[in-house]
Amino acid sequence: MADEYEHPELRNIASEIEELEDIGAMVVEDYETDVESRSGWMTKHASWIRLYFQEDYPLNPPWEGSSNESLPMLAEACNQYHARAMPAMFPSRDIIRAIPTGKIDEASKQRAERVSTHMSWQLMVKDKDYEKNKDRLLLSVPLHGSFFTKTYYDPVLKRNIVQNVRATDLVIPYGIGPRNIEDVERKTHVIPMSVNQSRILKEADFFLEECESYNDSTPNEADRTESEIQGTGASGRQDEYPCIVLEQHRFLDLDEDGIEEPYIVWVDLQSKQVLRITIRWDTDELGNPTDFKRPVECFTHYPFMENPDGFYGLGMGHLVGPLNVASNKLLRQTVDAATLANAGNASGFISQQLAVKGGDIRFQLGKFIKTTHGADDLSKGIWQFRFPGPSAVLQNIMQLLMHRSDRLATTTEALTGQTEKVMQPTTILALIEQGLQQFSAVYKRHLRSWNLELDKVFRLNRKYLDPEEYYAVLDASGVLQQSKVYRNDYEDDLQILPLADPKLTTEKQRLAKAEAEWGFLSQNPLVLNSPPHFYAASKRFLEALRSENTQEVLPNPNEGQAQRQDDPEMENAGAFLPIPQVPMAYPDQNHDQHIVAHTQALQTPQLGGAGRMALEEHIKSHERMSRMGGVNVTGMEGINGNAAVPPGTEGAFQPADQLEIGAMGESAPVTGAGGSNGMGGGGV
Repeated sequence: MADEYEHPELRNIASEIEELEDIGAMVVEDYETDVESRSGWMTKHASWIRLYFQEDYPLNPPWEGSSNESLPMLAEACNQYHARAMPAMFPSRDIIRAIPTGKIDEASKQRAERVSTHMSWQLMVKDKDYEKNKDRLLLSVPLHGSFFTKTYYDPVLKRNIVQNVRATDLVIPYGIGPRNIEDVERKTHVIPMSVNQSRILKEADFFLEECESYNDSTPNEADRTESEIQGTGASGRQDEYPCIVLEQHRFLDLDEDGIEEPYIVWVDLQSKQVLRITIRWDTDELGNPTDFKRPVECFTHYPFMENPDGFYGLGMGHLVGPLNVASNKLLRQTVDAATLANAGNASGFISQQLAVKGGDIRFQLGKFIKTTHGADDLSKGIWQFRFPGPSAVLQNIMQLLMHRSDRLATTTEALTGQTEKVMQPTTILALIEQGLQQFSAVYKRHLRSWNLELDKVFRLNRKYLDPEEYYAVLDASGVLQQSKVYRNDYEDDLQILPLADPKLTTEKQRLAKAEAEWGFLSQNPLVLNSPPHFYAASKRFLEALRSENTQEVLPNPNEGQAQRQDDPEMENAGAFLPIPQVPMAYPDQNHDQHIVAHTQALQTPQLGGAGRMALEEHIKSHERMSRMGGVNVTGMEGINGNAAVPPGTEGAFQPADQLEIGAMGESAPVTGAGGSNGMGGGGV
């Protein structure tokens, strides 16, 4: 059958191979061996699921109906991490930044900007499931310790796919010692699908044959546990049992040269038929290897904590799970002891010598039972249980375990928003910062994995993107703009970075940082005398407050700039206007000359109140700059009264334009041209 797909990496070469039966049997045999190697991990995985859903029932209950309560320690630990990780990793729809790694010129900067905008749109707008899948990933990782994504180009759908893969569905031969997923030579993705879906893939020439229903419909232990907890299960109809396709990434020697090369093999688990085989190395359009047949990895491993002795990461199931089990046992013993004290102490034995008629006698509040026996006879013929009630030691031990678990899971009172003691705000912020150090480390691991995933998307765009792709995005002012990206933009001389801040893990931290930054910048004379920098500081502060449409309330000083004005007499004339227009003071001006000229203008009776206040503030700016070491040498005047620039400092002073604010608070138009200066006079 002819293959309709153009690129050699997408061709199904299974029809060209004779020993398909042997390959199918080998794939299934290796898969079953790998499944057996991690059977102990799967058992633990099932126990973590029960703990998370608080379905951890006692193994040997003391009596029927005894306590089976559970503490949500593991669930709280996972939920606390997820609640902080999601907003930290997805602060906005702009999640990607491309940076040139080679020659940096205007063309490379524009290309990097096009790639940044397009990839953010591609993943956050075009792909409707990308953010939702990351939401699921960030909740699963702390529970299981590992989660995976698979990034590939789907030749049937003709688009990039970033798919979530559970740790239970990616079968790795469990070995000793830490290994990167790129170094694992055999890994199998277990893919359930219906017979009809496999039939569609066969019609699309993706598979050679359709799949058969898998006879062994018993799910693995983890899936069975999850189905029991959620109350779901198969309907019982055989035709609804899914097929099981094994997508195995492995090495094969198909050319019989004694060296195995990387391939991907799809096999139907029921029939052991090979459905598809593709190469797993980079080629050009003609099929020639471009990287010495080095394996291309499509899986990305997201570990919660690195495992120093194994492949799968360590999660809260490993860390908090045993403490949760122990706390549950102590809780049940405490509840059972209280039950015995309440109900057990109202029960006992009655001697038959009392000849009490009837069967068992139940204790009833507010009711006395008549009897012909004397008090001495009753006291001798009735024996009552005397259970002491819950032990304070059990409760103390349970509190100790819960306290240690909270510290291990970083779910302390300060981090959950509740504190029993009254503390200073700075103390609480310090506790939060220290408590989130572990989370910050996990975020950095996830950002490292996320960067590897984005590199895979970048590679697929370089290979399979249309030569030109048009898309629409909203610009900073909220206007819909037509954008375009080229396949050539995705050459491998760009570095792709996710835009996320692993340090800002709480809303309080983010706002505290924004307020501290604004407090410093808004009072810094270097920033105050540089409108572009003051505008940037204001914009960052509004964005930190999650303010929308900042361009509607914050004017951009870079728009409609006029020429710089250095003549003090012209500046004085601006102060006499109905709406005063006094420009900023520049570090390279002759401050003594300007102060003298402006002071004389203040003595003019015709100067209005608003102009007088604007000119006084302007004089203060000159005085501040003079104290900070600005050019202030009498007699070094340039043209039009400008201060001459000392030799060797040409270009060092390029202050931006800014206007003083009049007495009535009106913002005066910009009257000078500007920029920033390397000496700090106009920049941060």
